[in-house]
Amino acid sequence: MQNLQLLCAAGRRGTAVSEVDSLMLARLRGIAGAMMVLSRETTTGEARDRRVRPRYLLWPGTIAKIIGLLILLAAGLIVHGLPWSHWDGFYELALGFAAAVFAAVVVGRGLRHAFIVVASVVLCLVVAEAYALVVSAPAIEIRTPGFSLPHPVLGWGPGHPGVFHDRSLDGKTGSVIYDVDYTIDQYRNRQVISAPTGTSVAFFGDSMTFGQGVPDAETLPQAFADATGYRLHVLNLAFPGYGPQQFLRALETDMFRDLLTEPHLFVFLTAPWHAERSACMSNFVLRAPRYVMVERQPAHKDKCIDHWPMRLRSWLTRFAIYSVFFEPVFGGGAGPADMDLYVAVLIRAGQLARERYGVPTLILYQPYDAYVRRAGLTDQQILQRLRDGGLLVINAGLDPNDFPGQHLKIPGDGHPTGVANRAWAVLVRDALAALAARAH
Repeated sequence: MQNLQLLCAAGRRGTAVSEVDSLMLARLRGIAGAMMVLSRETTTGEARDRRVRPRYLLWPGTIAKIIGLLILLAAGLIVHGLPWSHWDGFYELALGFAAAVFAAVVVGRGLRHAFIVVASVVLCLVVAEAYALVVSAPAIEIRTPGFSLPHPVLGWGPGHPGVFHDRSLDGKTGSVIYDVDYTIDQYRNRQVISAPTGTSVAFFGDSMTFGQGVPDAETLPQAFADATGYRLHVLNLAFPGYGPQQFLRALETDMFRDLLTEPHLFVFLTAPWHAERSACMSNFVLRAPRYVMVERQPAHKDKCIDHWPMRLRSWLTRFAIYSVFFEPVFGGGAGPADMDLYVAVLIRAGQLARERYGVPTLILYQPYDAYVRRAGLTDQQILQRLRDGGLLVINAGLDPNDFPGQHLKIPGDGHPTGVANRAWAVLVRDALAALAARAH
């Protein structure tokens, strides 16, 4: 400004431009040139900077952040859409680590250190989960899609009729544990070759009764149909993952009423660890019906997933870290209240069977004394409580010494073999014959 005033003063005095210091003129020209380069006046009189990027263009850093976010979202959708596997927890933790790293990059300096700490912790969990999975080496299950889909009453069930392939591989060696087909009939139950109509015997239960790992010809219901000479209409209403609560809920809602036109006996194969399912403790029963004790009777409340503590527990137990590192230290299994609910649900199912269908309920109970002792009970006490509740109870424990050279459980899996199913079928057949003898 001072230079401009001097120049103007020189002009008013008629002084020649040449008398102005050449350095001053050079400075003025430099300032004017810079102003012309940096600014232009628009038609509206507003100045704009040529170096400012147009509004519709994004800075490279912003583009990179958007791409990173889209990659994270796509990875999340892929993980969510994958078929269930024991590695689901690892995938979720790895995705959480990637999200924490992304957040540490994009947030301000104030929060960056916090997200770096979070990313470090999650990375440790990722490594621990991978180690736990390698150590535990869970079996790899490969099933035909649509085998198990959501069910409005029981939580899940067969998706549609058809033949579904199930292949289980050893987690360490990759060797085949079993490779079988399951035939689901038009009523969405596992097929049983028996009398097409007439007096029926219905089997309820989980994967043991369903026959996971064995072909259609070797399931417990089919073995019973074989043992009784196909004179009865035999129904296999079991499905993998079910517990006592599905048995009770099916009777409460009469969902099998059309199939049970001439019922004669209901059969439920169980073990004390089913108490974890009726108490919503298992990580795969979130969609199962939930029961609570009301005035010493089980009352249907909602679904397991609707009770947030159970949802949290189920989320924790789905990680291999829990079973490998925490469960051995803190213990697991059902407690006294859980065992009470388990017994009460079975007794209530037996009461409904008599009231609505006029049939007795036979419980095939597999003893597991070491398990029930954690709850301060014994197998004999549970057996007696079930009998006192009006149920027919058979101790279904099988002595391996009675079956030399034969497997009662599928090696590497634990589900019953056809040998065990045929032995249980004889127990059910004999119990039915005893009932008929008493009736006469």
